Amino acid sequence: MKIKDGQKVFLQKYEVAYIMHELNLVPAGIIEEVFKDGKPFIMANPIDGQVFDCVFENPGTTEWLMEQDWIVDYDQYKNVPVVDLEALCKQLEDECSSGINDFNATDDAYRKEHFDEQYEKFSKMRHKISSLYLMIEHLEKKTNFVFPDEISNHSIFQKNAKKKSGFFARLFGWGAQ
Repeated sequence: MKIKDGQKVFLQKYEVAYIMHELNLVPAGIIEEVFKDGKPFIMANPIDGQVFDCVFENPGTTEWLMEQDWIVDYDQYKNVPVVDLEALCKQLEDECSSGINDFNATDDAYRKEHFDEQYEKFSKMRHKISSLYLMIEHLEKKTNFVFPDEISNHSIFQKNAKKKSGFFARLFGWGAQ
């Protein structure tokens, strides 16, 4: 997921991992930002992937990120009713399945020539569907996203996302106010 705040675009770590591993062409600005400190890009667990801590400020990179409709824009969907998001997911799943079936029905020569572009197209569709399901979980409060403090219009969610509960919260003092 992405959030645009002023001239910056914030991405969740799993978006960056997807871009780096799945796309045939990765914009140089993304590579430069990810590796600028010389530190490895690590997602130790699935929760790490939901943190909006990848910040992009280069105008060319932010423009490219905002043009990618397969990267779910948090602000576009944060107020959409869950039932509508579920219907959208179903529609996208049907489109993806139908498109894959249509592609598989083409002749061998066509499939060989267009495999890479079709793979990337359907991979992006599946990624968007997965992100929308994460948004549904977030809206149903089954999972929390962690927003950076500097994202001005999301600060209310930052406080909620940092709260921990359960055994480990008591053990390590997480969420103590």
